[in-house]
Amino acid sequence: MSIGSYLVELSRWNIKNDATDSINTSKGLNDALTWASLEGYSEVILPDGTYLIDENNPIQPQSYMTFNLGGATLRIRDNNLPKYAIILFHQKQQYSRITNGKIEGDRYTHSYTGDHVHAFGVGVELRYGVQYITLDNLEIFNTIGDAILGITSYGSISGNPYKLAGNLESGGINTSNGTLTTNKNRIRSKVNIPMVKQITNLGYFGLYGSSFGSIGNDISTNTFDVIFYKSNDTFLSSVTDLHFFDEIEVPIDASYAKVVLHQATIPSYAGNTILVRTPEFPKHVYIKQCNLHHCRRLGIAICGIKHIYVSGCEIHHISGVAPQGAIDIEDGYDINQYIFIDGNNIYGNENYNIIAVAGKHITITNNKIQSGIFAINAGVDKSIVDKNFFHDSVSLLAGDTLFSNNHLYDCRIRLLGTTQASIDHCIFHNSPINFVKQKSYVVQISNCKFYYDNDFYTASTNPGAPLIFSAEPQSISNSTFEGSGVEAFTVVPEGAHDWILNGVSFINIKHKENRITRLPPGVYNGCRFINSGRLGDIFKGVNAKYDFNNCYFEWDDLSLFYLGEGTMVDFFKISNSFFKNPTGSDSALFINGNWGSFHLSENTFSFPNGNKNPIIDIRNTTVADLIRISGNTFMSNTLVTAVKADKSPNIPVIFKDNYLQKANIELNNTHIKFDNIINNIHIP
Repeated sequence: MSIGSYLVELSRWNIKNDATDSINTSKGLNDALTWASLEGYSEVILPDGTYLIDENNPIQPQSYMTFNLGGATLRIRDNNLPKYAIILFHQKQQYSRITNGKIEGDRYTHSYTGDHVHAFGVGVELRYGVQYITLDNLEIFNTIGDAILGITSYGSISGNPYKLAGNLESGGINTSNGTLTTNKNRIRSKVNIPMVKQITNLGYFGLYGSSFGSIGNDISTNTFDVIFYKSNDTFLSSVTDLHFFDEIEVPIDASYAKVVLHQATIPSYAGNTILVRTPEFPKHVYIKQCNLHHCRRLGIAICGIKHIYVSGCEIHHISGVAPQGAIDIEDGYDINQYIFIDGNNIYGNENYNIIAVAGKHITITNNKIQSGIFAINAGVDKSIVDKNFFHDSVSLLAGDTLFSNNHLYDCRIRLLGTTQASIDHCIFHNSPINFVKQKSYVVQISNCKFYYDNDFYTASTNPGAPLIFSAEPQSISNSTFEGSGVEAFTVVPEGAHDWILNGVSFINIKHKENRITRLPPGVYNGCRFINSGRLGDIFKGVNAKYDFNNCYFEWDDLSLFYLGEGTMVDFFKISNSFFKNPTGSDSALFINGNWGSFHLSENTFSFPNGNKNPIIDIRNTTVADLIRISGNTFMSNTLVTAVKADKSPNIPVIFKDNYLQKANIELNNTHIKFDNIINNIHIP
């Protein structure tokens, strides 16, 4: 039963609070904490001052207790160790809290001797299955490594008596009675997994990956069942639909277990790196309102933690030794689960602001993130990045990510790898986006606004066009791109194909040269192009196909679609769209190059002030299988040429069912023309 708070009696425990006598001070503090715990105190309060901590004797908090530093400083003694902890949780403490004080390392007075990196001296270290740990209202700074480190044990079992690589066969197991079954969609272990003492002592085991977290290239599932048997080989119980990196509780009387993977193919020996292990790791860790700064390696190192909450913290000026970041979610791989990073202010770090190398169920919300690299790597599953403000930062999204309601200013974002990424309801201000995905249709951008009032460039050392497409197609919907780029607003690589753009607007895009906006082959539904420069100069490649439907085009100078001599397109169609050129400055389509099938149907071309050039100008060097212009309306207040192809007799042109107002046509006698209404005259 708790009896309240205890104010540490310094003389009783031989403790100094004047930054001297580290050996007795460390011992005295630990003795006082242990005594208070045995006496039933729920809080230990430290008198103000500076307490010098022995580098070989870290402070070890107790369970069910708050250690209130009372505004005091715990300062490590200057030393030459490559590794130390000022506060160490490693005795399976639970419901323990550290609050209200400073924890200071010896970064600037440390002796960096020997061949070691000296990157693992930390302020607070958590390991070995500690649970429900709270760190709040702390300033942790000047460590040679991390401010806070949470780390898992590897949990390997001596002798590895049940390696699954090479020991799987086709078939399932009845989870109600433990009998073997014939099932082409399942594979099962041929060997038993014995419940050795290491497993029964902890009460759980799990199926984990290799030392780098991989379960093997031939493992296509993330789901499995475990069936337990008694020592007499009779069925005991089963657990279904488990996932790798989960803890599997062992029932009483279990002697061994078998495993059934939810996949049909038996993996090769090299393609199966599943290991049975018993790692111990921190769980339910709360880091709140802390100021973490000027550490050499990391602010917070999450190296195997489940259920960690980082909120209201300020993490800044981390530099000195890699990875030099605010928060790193890495070692332990998918042990890192249910990570919540909310409402923090992260800035001024040398390399990364947040990097997630591996893990799942990672939520990053309501943070202010300035400078550095934000990275969700390919090993991450089910991450949510929502309502953050990014400034002067680079975002690398390669993992499974929902990136929503974020505001980016002066940033760059690169979409990498092959996993899913959804970008939704974000605002990008002077923040270019670069598609580098290597798999089709894994990125969906929707309801986003992209504004650019700075100039960007496409130098190889710093690609900066506002919009860079990938060859593998993705989709963009209900989004707006508006602004400028020096050399080009868009970049399209060779081989781009089958992009999908729905309801996308390109407005007032201004850039140098011929102001060409390059568009990848694909389908464009309900898109708007308003003063977006020339559309062209990229229509080349094998089987390139373009389909514009229900689009709106408005421009005031130069040809809109400039389909020049190098154009190579297999299929090109514009239908149900509206073209408006109020100045009468140039053509809607300048057609040259090599074409397969070219269709213009049910479009309206509005040139109220006429036009100095043909609205559709088909040059005599054009090569095409077919050019079909049907069901279109050409309108002007002064006489214009709607279509000119009179010097292209060898091009198969069909011109039918069109309506022309104050417009004429210049076609060759070899071209097919019928059922057109030209200046109120029906020409059958």
